[in-house]
Amino acid sequence: ALPWVGMALRGSAGVFSAWVLVCASSWCLPELARRHATSLGGWIYTGVGLGIAATGVLTWLGGAQAASVLWVELGLLATVGAVQVMRRVRGQPAVAPVAGVAGAPRSAAPAVAGGNLGVVLCYSAFGFGYIIPATFLPTMARQLVSDPLVFGLTWPIFGMAAVLSVAFAAHRLHGWPRRKVWAIAQGVMAVGTLLPLLQPALWVLAASAVLVGGTFMVTTMAGLQLARERMPANPTPLLARMTTGFAAGQIAGPLLVRLVGDTRVAGLDALGVASASAGLLLAITSIWLWREGSGSASDARSS
Repeated sequence: ALPWVGMALRGSAGVFSAWVLVCASSWCLPELARRHATSLGGWIYTGVGLGIAATGVLTWLGGAQAASVLWVELGLLATVGAVQVMRRVRGQPAVAPVAGVAGAPRSAAPAVAGGNLGVVLCYSAFGFGYIIPATFLPTMARQLVSDPLVFGLTWPIFGMAAVLSVAFAAHRLHGWPRRKVWAIAQGVMAVGTLLPLLQPALWVLAASAVLVGGTFMVTTMAGLQLARERMPANPTPLLARMTTGFAAGQIAGPLLVRLVGDTRVAGLDALGVASASAGLLLAITSIWLWREGSGSASDARSS
């Protein structure tokens, strides 16, 4: 029964992680707009990178501990964060409609059609492409060196790259169209996903961690901000569809690795097939986002 308990815990962690991301974006961005501080909107996404870096360091330094102990420590860390959030939002009024949105009709479930469907599919491809290196880079590193103090550095590098890239995007790319930022980030992520196919070396995996870690939160930020631009009156349904697609992509990635198993396809093992598929999807969607963004004036605003 223990494996099923582990799967249930991992599943619930994924559900609540997605819930937190959508709810935090839905609350923070309008709140910043109400305070006339929309330029700070991108900075809220540095928190995810800081969290990854902090937990990566925790597991790196505590790598000799039992996995159950690490789970408890991570749970306590998450509890501290939840308590802090509850203390800060308790008693605060609901976010009022911001300028330009007040009086706009709120549809309970706006249709996702045309460009919005393309956005959802691109975000789904992002979930598939991101999960391969995010899940298996430590495994690849462990195949090259067994010392946990070496291969365990993958996640701290990943997280710090996310922090620095989001800070850079928030500071330097504030006036760029969200589609362009997303397209560039998704294209760079494609390169990072394909890198491990070239050479099995630690420096290649470190470069992949930097490229993927340095773009996945920029992609998240740009994608969610674009959803708010496209549906300013009520972006939550679109955000939910995008997050659902992202989750489906996350599930499909490891399932593909499991499906290929020990079979070799065109000389590639399971991780190679998954990495190649992920890189190809990311590249195709990056091109689509860039081309669509070139012809869309409505997306040419910053957040």
